[in-house]
Amino acid sequence: MPIEKSSKTIMNIFLVILFSILFFFLFSSVWGFYIAIKPPRFISNLTPKDLGLEYEAVSFTTTDDILIKGWFIPHQSKLGAEQVLRQNKDIKTIILLHGYPADKGNILPGFIHLVKTYNLFLFDFRYLGESGGRYSTAGAKETEDLLAALRFLRSRRVHEVGVWGFSMGGAVALMTAPQAPEIKAIVSESSYARLDLMGRELYRVPFLREPLGSLTRLWAWLFFGFDPKDVSPVKGAKNLQIPVLIIHSKTDELIPFSHALLLQEALKDNPKAEFWFGEELVHGQFGETYQKRIQEFFEKNL
Repeated sequence: MPIEKSSKTIMNIFLVILFSILFFFLFSSVWGFYIAIKPPRFISNLTPKDLGLEYEAVSFTTTDDILIKGWFIPHQSKLGAEQVLRQNKDIKTIILLHGYPADKGNILPGFIHLVKTYNLFLFDFRYLGESGGRYSTAGAKETEDLLAALRFLRSRRVHEVGVWGFSMGGAVALMTAPQAPEIKAIVSESSYARLDLMGRELYRVPFLREPLGSLTRLWAWLFFGFDPKDVSPVKGAKNLQIPVLIIHSKTDELIPFSHALLLQEALKDNPKAEFWFGEELVHGQFGETYQKRIQEFFEKNL
């Protein structure tokens, strides 16, 4: 009898440990998935007017009925925003795409120098900033936001654009461009290569990344009907023959440099692809020559 009781005790302890481990993985992955699609909403107080720029506040709707809020900033001229959009066809437009989970105001100060040459168009991705939507998909459905922005610009007689995107914004640009002939040149800074790989990066403990990343991938498929592995700037990049500049820091602490190498491999057959890999810089910081490099790239290719 003591042996039977001992065996039952051991079995009960084993079951408790097993269920505790299962609960930990399920809870951690669900929580990780939840905070990924519901990040804190950041709304910048900065507007173009605060920087002395004339602008038009605009809104448009995606095919899945999400209201997107944005700004159109005309290049520095005597024409107003509405007049530039409707009358001046020679001035090129650059779309600026923010990262996750920021907003359009967050990236504006670094690019006001471009307004001397180009119109600028910024918008908040779904759920973020001032835009509508109940959740973010970190790039999976945000391609619809960029396509809606292009449709809006087409309605205003803008048919050729350059795109600069940071982090998630860079990923969205690379994934959208193959189905958007209006996009003539892309600067993609600190983009991820595949969303499923980033799902693993959510978890800092190495041995937890694979199981928790796989579960997070499962929740995306169950709740939203897409596989994060298919959310792939790498696939998009393979289909591009337009000028592309990939920017990444070798010491990026949020999106590892390995993602940049995957994108470089995907673009190996594109003779117009350029790569700028920095040393000892953090996510989103690229030194004093950065603005000049961006300006030169668009002047050459747009």
